[in-house]
Amino acid sequence: MAGINYSVKNNRLKKSGLYGMDIAGPGVLNLSRDMERHLYLPAIDSAEENASWGRLSFNCDITENMVSYVYVLATDDCIINDGDRTLDLNKLLTGDEASESEKKHFLDFAGAKRIVDKDDILLYDLTGRYFFICIDIVGEGTGKLSDIRIDRHGDNFMDTFPSIYRERDGFFHRFLSVFSTIYNDFEREIDDLPKLLDSDTAPPEMLLAYGRWLGLDLSGDFLSEETMRTFVREGYRLNRMKGTRACLERVLEIVLGEKVIILEQNTIRSYLEEGEISIGTLEDSSIYDVNVLIKKKLSDTDRHQLLHLLRQFVPLRSRIHLIRLKDSGVLDTDIYLDMNAVLAEESYGVFDEDMEMDDDIILDE
Repeated sequence: MAGINYSVKNNRLKKSGLYGMDIAGPGVLNLSRDMERHLYLPAIDSAEENASWGRLSFNCDITENMVSYVYVLATDDCIINDGDRTLDLNKLLTGDEASESEKKHFLDFAGAKRIVDKDDILLYDLTGRYFFICIDIVGEGTGKLSDIRIDRHGDNFMDTFPSIYRERDGFFHRFLSVFSTIYNDFEREIDDLPKLLDSDTAPPEMLLAYGRWLGLDLSGDFLSEETMRTFVREGYRLNRMKGTRACLERVLEIVLGEKVIILEQNTIRSYLEEGEISIGTLEDSSIYDVNVLIKKKLSDTDRHQLLHLLRQFVPLRSRIHLIRLKDSGVLDTDIYLDMNAVLAEESYGVFDEDMEMDDDIILDE
């Protein structure tokens, strides 16, 4: 039995009864703003009759206005008889047929233990093959519920003492559990250290530091968490491509989520001199400047943040010019353009239905 423990990840959560909670990641539940939220986990089968249980722990990030209620039950038989009915407690709790009050009634009927506002619970007085857990979060606010773990053994030191001191659930057993809890927490933190260095699992506050390790300044609250993770994942490759057109295209695609048009000044200089195209910001640029044409509308703050990010990937003498393209025109149904009709310039406009354009019509600004 030593070392046997269970972790609640997505596979168990998908089979659970969830109300007011959504799966946000491996073993992580987001709590909605509902006043009541309920989690009914499917029974954990120890495959052993009269199995003993040690410790239940989880992380509950909630506000001071919210309270957690934990119901735990260990039993050798999932089938209960309530009057004339024979019910499978596992299906009853995780299904939708019974109401909340009925589920709590059956938990109480089966002898469940209720614990209020605790996230580290000793289970020494529980024995049974099947172990049930229900967690209720009551109160106004949002939060997260994560890292639910069940330890069969519960302590690390009890077996090192003579048998006369090994009374289960006695004073000495519970006293040693304090030190076992500290030891187990340290052990978990050590085991989880590799996750801190993984761009997919690292805490959001670590992503800024990892960006700096790669020479990237991702500060400013401009980038979403997923965007920062992408930059950390691709930072090495982007640094190798730094100063190239492909690098800028990839950076802009990561940030904006769309393809952009990049015009290097030296490639369009002849067109500007001959007057074939005329855009003020392009005509005043130097030969080393880069012009980025985007469709997405950005606020002034986002624009400055994006320019700050792009400057980290361009050659030293180059400047970036962000130019937002106008929205394209939209023609509604039943519009007729004759063969001589000309759209002089793309601009935003909407035509009502059944509107007809006659010969030689020109749309201008």
